[in-house]
Amino acid sequence: MTLVNVQVESLPLPTAIGVEQLSPVPDVIERARSGDRAAFAELYDTHCDAVYRYILYRVREPSDAEDLTSEVFTRSFANIHRYKWQGKSFLAWLYTIARNAVTDRRRRERPTVDLDDAYGVAEEGPTAHDRAVRGEQVDALRGAVKHLTTEQQEVLVLRFVENMSSRQVAKVLGKNEGAIRALQFRALGRLRKLLTAEVA
Repeated sequence: MTLVNVQVESLPLPTAIGVEQLSPVPDVIERARSGDRAAFAELYDTHCDAVYRYILYRVREPSDAEDLTSEVFTRSFANIHRYKWQGKSFLAWLYTIARNAVTDRRRRERPTVDLDDAYGVAEEGPTAHDRAVRGEQVDALRGAVKHLTTEQQEVLVLRFVENMSSRQVAKVLGKNEGAIRALQFRALGRLRKLLTAEVA
């Protein structure tokens, strides 16, 4: 089991994302921009799960991910009039808002530890040792990912957490497939070096 598998294993399985989700009908966006709440609800229904998974990967705690997902859509509703097509999908705009919301939350809060986690209490399932080993692996992976560029992090999340193809990621980020593959290749190479150096 690799460190990437350890990290992604506990997340809900993503659904396949079709091209229509990556670029909703421009009419829907225009109607939402002009104040049509039903159109915005359609955008919400289309992208809510993807935004939630994106945030959950970054914050780990489902309740925090739910709160932040709500905050992302509140911010996007308040600022939909500012959205402009720039070669990226509407989902890319939502991911930008999500990334900013997570950053804002981290600045405001200090880290806390759940009491059960602190003492390693578990009725069933993995032992405290197993959880500690897994926690160390996840922490090592998270620490290594922080050394990647923002673009590299986004490509890895979209490819391995969201299970998007290179073509879909390219569409979301407004880049060509070759650039996405290069970002992924460099990111995985950098992670390999960082994790190997940590083990040595």
